[in-house]
Amino acid sequence: MKIGFDAKRFFFNHSGLGNYSRRLIESLLKYHPEHEYVLYVDRLDALDKAHPEALRILKRYVHNRSDGSDLYTLVMVDGPKWWRTWGMGKRAAMDGVDVFHGLSNELPWDLPASVAGVCTIHDVIFKEFPAYYPWLDRLIYDLKTKKAVQKAGKLVMTSEATQRQVEKYYPGAKKRSSVIYQAVDPEFYVSESSNGWHVSSSPYFVYQSSFTDRKNHAALVEAFALIHRQTHWNLTMIGLNGPTLSVVKKQIEQLGLSDRIVCLVDQSREEMIACVTGAAGFVYPSLNEGFGIPLAESLAANLPMAVSNIPVFRELVEDLPVYFHPNNAQEMAAAMLQITLDDEQVRQRLLRPSLKKKISDENTAQQCVELYQKVCNRV
Repeated sequence: MKIGFDAKRFFFNHSGLGNYSRRLIESLLKYHPEHEYVLYVDRLDALDKAHPEALRILKRYVHNRSDGSDLYTLVMVDGPKWWRTWGMGKRAAMDGVDVFHGLSNELPWDLPASVAGVCTIHDVIFKEFPAYYPWLDRLIYDLKTKKAVQKAGKLVMTSEATQRQVEKYYPGAKKRSSVIYQAVDPEFYVSESSNGWHVSSSPYFVYQSSFTDRKNHAALVEAFALIHRQTHWNLTMIGLNGPTLSVVKKQIEQLGLSDRIVCLVDQSREEMIACVTGAAGFVYPSLNEGFGIPLAESLAANLPMAVSNIPVFRELVEDLPVYFHPNNAQEMAAAMLQITLDDEQVRQRLLRPSLKKKISDENTAQQCVELYQKVCNRV
């Protein structure tokens, strides 16, 4: 099969959508080199601004076939801004693409019937929590998602929770959707023979997330303030800069916790991985997620977890974490204290292989290839 991708976020997005695109495409290149892959991007002169992980993947899989050819073709078009919506579909057909996979809630509107369409829907949080988004963004997201649901032969949902939410706003989507969890970068995995907990003279909770309202950093700071005298663990919050960063920093200063709470902003992927894998525990107070890749990464790293009691987290990691209501700082604080206890039962639960299989890159790649074959009527 020849499989095409809208690679804009593969190259230029530094948050969850970009990480999903890079992880999936690399997994396919690694485990299914029998297929051809075409990456479409419309920023011909901007690859010097691309995410370094995207460039690393391209370099790794160049000249990888037995005949010395590449596993992928990079198609760069110096076209108008709307080319991804109207133009990329026809180009994919001209290139002989069998399946076109839209990786982030959208497909080209001009994708002809001769090319099978697959689209990943990550979430519809713009519907669930409209106050977090400007009205124009909500309008655009809704239009693109609606078009993708109508046009795709198959839909990929990143969780059953997302599948239910999408069906709520776009009836009929569930009939054509499959749940395929996001894969985790292998660099997050620690040895299964390790004790599962990270011994450090300066242990810390880690929260990996962009600084936005939905990620609920202020409540986490409030919770930590309630227990900072009861634990020697510190708190590290790491993620992309966002609208709540300045408010959170001011809150930390006012509480006199600048020596206990660290905000690391816009770190490299290597620094992010080192920060997560070096933590003593993970806390995730987010109000709503379509999947929650930081949770999956912390599962891979064998971190004890205190997380929001929301459906998608219970679906992904079941009984591993200590759960709390994300709007209850006292409940959150108690959960954080609980995971500081050196509990052998917790250690053993963290090693559960059935949960980690959900987020393996090999498993994700295999499920996607099987879906591509189905939508092409090849099985």
